[in-house]
Amino acid sequence: MAKAKTLPKGVLNSRQMLSKINKEPDSLGLVLLYGTESYMIDGAVSMLKKACLGEGAEDMDYSVIDTRTGDRFEMNRLEELVSMPPWMSPKRLIVIKQSGLPGKELSDKELDVLKNIPSSVVVVFFEETVDSRKKAFKAFLQFGTVASMSGFEESELTGWISNRFAKENLRIGYEAAESMASRCSGNMMELVNEINKLTLYCQGKGYSEITPDIVELCCPADLSGKIFDIMDACGSGNASIALGTMDKLIANKEPLARIRVSIINHIKALIMAKEAGNANVLVERAGMNDFRAKKLVSQARNFSMSSLISLYLTASDSDSEFKHGLIDERYSLEIVLVKACARTGA
Repeated sequence: MAKAKTLPKGVLNSRQMLSKINKEPDSLGLVLLYGTESYMIDGAVSMLKKACLGEGAEDMDYSVIDTRTGDRFEMNRLEELVSMPPWMSPKRLIVIKQSGLPGKELSDKELDVLKNIPSSVVVVFFEETVDSRKKAFKAFLQFGTVASMSGFEESELTGWISNRFAKENLRIGYEAAESMASRCSGNMMELVNEINKLTLYCQGKGYSEITPDIVELCCPADLSGKIFDIMDACGSGNASIALGTMDKLIANKEPLARIRVSIINHIKALIMAKEAGNANVLVERAGMNDFRAKKLVSQARNFSMSSLISLYLTASDSDSEFKHGLIDERYSLEIVLVKACARTGA
């Protein structure tokens, strides 16, 4: 089981941040939320709206600056916004998305703006990636609250899925919950959508339990999970399981072209995971979610870097030979898997 990633000193994880908003909203002024898990970040912002804004006061006391939609962020604009008192709410709430500020070198005047956020205002910066070595990031730690908003740890995810279904009076076993997590690669928003879809399906059919067969019927195909299974078998030198799993994918009408591309991309991801060494670094460099990063780093331990590079070259050569009509497509895949198993030394 993957371990929780180590965060920079003073940085909260998702659960700690949500708990702080729930129990200590008055302690918040300057806030930095970072990560790619939009479900967690949206949840934090929703909780802050309830804690800060009066009923019907969103138009008056809530401001959003989103550079992704063409808004321009400037520090003097923030200084102007924080100087305005709330009109109808306990606090004004200002959300700034993708400003890039935590990664910049700030002047003393700009640092003073961050340092002197009035107690009547909560300013939330949302960034996908940050550099904890930068002076600006350290200023957020010093003057405010910083949280890495990742999804649940692998060990918690199946329990979270089970609890969501329990609220709808539905049961789900560990195997079915794990299958859902794998199909969505641990992405919380995708999981929420699939949970809602399965809930409607089971309520419509009068079912009280979600089985693996129902997950298989209603949810996206678990190609990613099967590719992980294939490479796990390769990592242990078990060619029969690797080839057998691929046979089942083909029997279930999974296109060979999609399997081939997925295997090549997975080998590239394993090379990145091997070079990164831990999930935290992989998340920051590749922008993938924690769930997938942890599984890749764990799986990469079964291969040496040289064997992964050699395997990628083999897969690329086989792909080229197939595209030039020199080899059968299925046989080209089987060659890659057999060589992957041989290179583990088993």
